[in-house]
Amino acid sequence: MERITKGKCPQLSLLQDPSYGVPSDVTFQIIKNGEEDEDEMLGEVTGHKVVLAAYSTVFRDQFFGPLRETKDVIPVEQTTLEAFKKLVDYIYSKDIDWDGVTVKEMYEVVDLAKKYRMPRLMEEMKTQIVKVPITVDSLMEVAHIATKFSAMFPDVSSALLLTCAKFLQKTVKTQDQQLQFAVSQSGGGQEAATLKLLVIVRDLPPLVCANCEKETCLDGQPLVGSAEFVGGRKMRVSRNCSDYWGVDGGHFAGKVYTVDSLKNNKEVWVIEECGKRTNYYFVWTATNIPTFCYNCC
Repeated sequence: MERITKGKCPQLSLLQDPSYGVPSDVTFQIIKNGEEDEDEMLGEVTGHKVVLAAYSTVFRDQFFGPLRETKDVIPVEQTTLEAFKKLVDYIYSKDIDWDGVTVKEMYEVVDLAKKYRMPRLMEEMKTQIVKVPITVDSLMEVAHIATKFSAMFPDVSSALLLTCAKFLQKTVKTQDQQLQFAVSQSGGGQEAATLKLLVIVRDLPPLVCANCEKETCLDGQPLVGSAEFVGGRKMRVSRNCSDYWGVDGGHFAGKVYTVDSLKNNKEVWVIEECGKRTNYYFVWTATNIPTFCYNCC
């Protein structure tokens, strides 16, 4: 899944290229507050006041309002250099690659989108944050972070928690497994996130198998009737139909076939693993036994 924010006006990014000949007129110094008043400057980000003001009413008021800022060097605290750079890159319509950016780092950009009143950036962050790759190992960390920020950024956090819940639903399928999952999270400091996920999972529509399209997967069950031979459906031969395929499926056993289309009321066109298109009976007329079964796993 692509995790890139595409700039909608690439020409605007030329303004940040010194060789283009349009100098910046404001510099932001990103400050990290240290202990005992020992602050550290993390770096600088430059920009053009009029461009920044066009994208943010906060920048507009800061540079052109009645109480406008008269200095051209502006300290910015309580954020990171990387997050502020991405904020400015978004304004200047640069492509932003989110691969390798952690959920916590993305929330730092979300915080800036709220601070500078940039609803379009907030929507983009909502779109991008649900694309964060989730694994069994990272699930609870991601859910915990989303829960932590749910009061400050409810829309973004709700979207991310829904993504986590859908992943959990696919990997922890039965109620017994979900109970075991809840018990395993006890005492780890992430109980609130666990509870949120289980509540969301409870309210999700039931999963259906992508192949047989049933809530209870039909893997290994015979395809009965022409209506079940839907294009793209995966099948394997039925070992119960030895009169047609040979004992235990003969040399056809273990192969996966993909439904192409019905040939007639007795035969089906299939695509073999090698790509060859051929046809077989879907019910062996001599015994009236279905010849194929679902291959969902």
